[in-house]
Amino acid sequence: MLTDEEVERYLNQIFMGRKLIYVDDQLILLKQPDNEIKMRANLIYDDAYNKAVSSGLISTKDLQKIIEDRNLFSERDQQELDGLKSQLEAQKILLGKTTMVKANQERIKKNIDRIKKEIFVLESKLTSKLAMSAENKASEEKALYICWACTYIETDTGIEKLWPDFRDLLKESNSTFRNEVFLEFLKFKAGIDTRLIRFIARHSLWRIRYVTSQKVSEDLFGVPTSQYTNDMLNLAYWSNFYQSIYEMMPKDRPPDTIIDDDEALDAYMKAYYEERSREDAADRDKSKFGNRGKLSAFNKEEVIVTRSHELYEDIEYDTPREAQRIKDKTAVSKKAKRRR
Repeated sequence: MLTDEEVERYLNQIFMGRKLIYVDDQLILLKQPDNEIKMRANLIYDDAYNKAVSSGLISTKDLQKIIEDRNLFSERDQQELDGLKSQLEAQKILLGKTTMVKANQERIKKNIDRIKKEIFVLESKLTSKLAMSAENKASEEKALYICWACTYIETDTGIEKLWPDFRDLLKESNSTFRNEVFLEFLKFKAGIDTRLIRFIARHSLWRIRYVTSQKVSEDLFGVPTSQYTNDMLNLAYWSNFYQSIYEMMPKDRPPDTIIDDDEALDAYMKAYYEERSREDAADRDKSKFGNRGKLSAFNKEEVIVTRSHELYEDIEYDTPREAQRIKDKTAVSKKAKRRR
């Protein structure tokens, strides 16, 4: 999917938390927002939401009620959506059970892609009607603020914000330029596509770094976890996920062809964990109901229980053969004396 050079480029972007782009031949530096920017952006959201409600926009909750009352997203649409989601789940289960037949996997994955597209069409029918909610308006202004705070250009004196003030961005006369920068920033902030992150997590150029950092207890990205970007969090998660698979017992570990196939691996692991859950439940039932009544102190090779042990009174002690012979002999002697 990616060449070694492309993997290195993505890793550099993840390590730095930055990206350089050209818009209208102008070099622009994008940075991931830090925690302070996120905190200030939340204030922007709250203020924008209150203003939106005051201006007549309604909340998402009220808008959903209007959609329901006017049957803009009908009960039939919801039933169809629920049915498609059930079909999708069934196809994923089926994919997890066909780990050896490549032709069957391709057919099932085509069905999964088709169902996902149908789900997207139906969900878009609903989400498009929520675009005019007060929350959506506030989220847009919050995103614009983060874009302003994280977009820079290089000048003779150093790195400066592309728009000196937030109001400069809002008043930008070149709407095409502003929208292109905003779109590029949104894609950057959302992070690298998960399919690419998973590929990188399996790649040797990254795995040698990951495994080494685990062995020497070194910071994975050179920053505290509180400062992890979305890409860092995503890569750390999938690296741990694949490491757990590589460490599985040979009889349980999926073949490499499955590990390299995201959808097939997800289906395989889901089926694997469900099977483990059933086995664990069965073992718990056996341990709970399999041994009723008194315990035997001699049903194992060696058991030593003192009087202070909590199980002492619950154990039925077998009489050793030598002791039983002495007891029987004593009983016979007493019986013979009584007869005299």
